[in-house]
Amino acid sequence: MLTAEQIHFYDENGFLVLRDLFTPAELGALQEDALILHSDQRGHPEANVLEKDGTTVRAAWAVELDSEACGRAYRLPRLLGAIQQLLGPTYLHQSRLNYKAAGKGDIFQWHQDYASWVHDGLPYGGHRDMLTALITLDDSTPDNGPLRFVPGSHKHGLIQAFYDTTTTSYPLHIVPDEYMEAHFAQTPVYECTFPAGTVVLFCGNLVHSSKENHSTQGRRNLYFAYSRDGNRPSGKATRQHKNAYIMNPAPYLLQEINDNSLADYARGLLPA
Repeated sequence: MLTAEQIHFYDENGFLVLRDLFTPAELGALQEDALILHSDQRGHPEANVLEKDGTTVRAAWAVELDSEACGRAYRLPRLLGAIQQLLGPTYLHQSRLNYKAAGKGDIFQWHQDYASWVHDGLPYGGHRDMLTALITLDDSTPDNGPLRFVPGSHKHGLIQAFYDTTTTSYPLHIVPDEYMEAHFAQTPVYECTFPAGTVVLFCGNLVHSSKENHSTQGRRNLYFAYSRDGNRPSGKATRQHKNAYIMNPAPYLLQEINDNSLADYARGLLPA
């Protein structure tokens, strides 16, 4: 359960870092499944988005469809319980595994996730309406393109975005440079440099970005985007998706599973 201090920090800053939620064995199971999701061995390879080179996987969407470890992780009480403290009854809006390739890996300009989700028909994007749980599958270092936050930027609400079709491997609604300079030039950026297995909760209106990966190792981030039950898509979506899996095809109301479920699965992966 989140403490009152943690909830206050999230309300004020738009994000919250949670450490030691996963054991090394549980993290290993997620890492093992990430290898399958990255390949044509996954059951839904059409759910993957490629980099500009046309061969390197940039993002694997709807990971729970083909990963038993991912399908358990986002419903564990230690994670889903914290989400439900903040949002109440909850469903999964989308999931993805981002692969930032060594020596390159796309940059992501400053943006808000809700600037895209509003075009999916979601009526509300406040920090108690939608949030994302990030699980770092590899160490995030200053050199491998870690996520960066502008603390407190969610209090600006939804910022009028510019639709960037050239900078990243798929179009993104970015915060204009002029707005960043006018409103956030004096705000210290929070850089998410953590060991693998760290969890970060951040809300849909938090301004964030990431740089290129200049290291010799790839970096993988696992994301689960949750929305409160009363904030479901209404009307027709006004953006075209790269594939049919960017919005969760089965957005049922989530229930917690046994907190040992992922550990049990991890034990089954271990060699005899």
